[in-house]
Amino acid sequence: MRRENYDVVVIGSGIGGMCAAALMSQGSYKTLVVERLPQLGGRFSTIEYKGFKLPTGATVVEMGGVVEQIFREVGAEFEPRLIPSAYCRIGGKDYELPQKGQLRTLISIASGNEKKSEKVMNALRRGLAWQEPSDRISLHDWLLQYTQDEKILRIFWGLSTAMLGVDDHELPAGEFFRYLKAPRSPEGGIAPRGNLSMMESLAKVVRANNAQIWTCCQAKQILVADGVARRVIIQKDKDEVEITAKVVISNTGPKDTVELAGKENFDKGYLKQLRETLRPVPVIFIQTASDRPLVEYPTLILPQARRVNLVICPTLVCPELAPRGKHLLISYGTPKSVLPPYNFEKEIGLNIQDLKDNFPEFDRCGEILMASCFYGDWPGFRTMPGCDLPQKTPIENLYNVGDGVKPPGWTGLPSCAQSARIVAEDVKQRFKLRG
Repeated sequence: MRRENYDVVVIGSGIGGMCAAALMSQGSYKTLVVERLPQLGGRFSTIEYKGFKLPTGATVVEMGGVVEQIFREVGAEFEPRLIPSAYCRIGGKDYELPQKGQLRTLISIASGNEKKSEKVMNALRRGLAWQEPSDRISLHDWLLQYTQDEKILRIFWGLSTAMLGVDDHELPAGEFFRYLKAPRSPEGGIAPRGNLSMMESLAKVVRANNAQIWTCCQAKQILVADGVARRVIIQKDKDEVEITAKVVISNTGPKDTVELAGKENFDKGYLKQLRETLRPVPVIFIQTASDRPLVEYPTLILPQARRVNLVICPTLVCPELAPRGKHLLISYGTPKSVLPPYNFEKEIGLNIQDLKDNFPEFDRCGEILMASCFYGDWPGFRTMPGCDLPQKTPIENLYNVGDGVKPPGWTGLPSCAQSARIVAEDVKQRFKLRG
């Protein structure tokens, strides 16, 4: 068996893994990234199909937040093109959302009653400024204390499902407030050459720092001795390679990390937390082609639909993502519950019906390119808000990054990038390079 030495091994090349690798390699740590698939990115990558550049998960990239900060910091090209405005459809009418005060605007439009709106807003202000609600109550039940207005309640359903992936009946109330308080930019953008191009920009930086990226290579085992992660066994072509490393960073999700390192090496409390806490969030993802845009705006929130909560028309911002004269509509939908059992055939049908109801030309002009159900080992989110594990594992020098270990209140791509920053800073504190 061939043997090699590295300071850091990163397993998985999603946005969390690649941000961690870029930060470590920039700090002169000898770094290896191992990816089992032929291309980088995981749920933030690109598939070429019928001339379209289709995302494999996330579509919108936060601009001005931690993702862009890491790209700029390590010297990677950050190319997303700004989305001008977001819109929300209420009562069949579309409203442009301001960059500030979006929640107040939505509540006011939905209720049409200033007194009702103010009662909810006062409760929100108290929760943000004084004491956030308990996680032992759902956001929906918390809201019922202040309003019975179904239109207002649907606004919160739309926001919680679109931004956090979870129905307001299942979202812990406190976690919604932590989301509102978490640092984030109100602006988003779309990568004109597809998400894969962004991951390749990070890869370019990693390789320029004399680090290695191995694709089509499977991490088979993390070897642990005396409670410390020491080595990683990797299947590379037809051979196995044993990598000795000071640090192992896993971007495969906490569950797979445990399988790689062996349950017998983990604290029983951690395993219990993993079993009882980790709740992967399913998402229905439909991508539709058309000869002309099916929606007038790049992003539209649909709080009054059955399942679809958000639609994105990236070609209104980046026409190069589709063949000339074609457009792409991407919709995200949340099943009624994040918990199994699921009936995905029924869920896809409800999502398609929402698209037909909201976009009259969908039946006549739309061609569904791909209808995907993100769940299980390839979920929309690795766990629901408030159910995250820590980045550190009980095994010394073994970390997780990604949206299964996100900081409180964070979500999506920023949560993965922030987990990578937290881990990279901890590694740099614990392992100082000589000279």
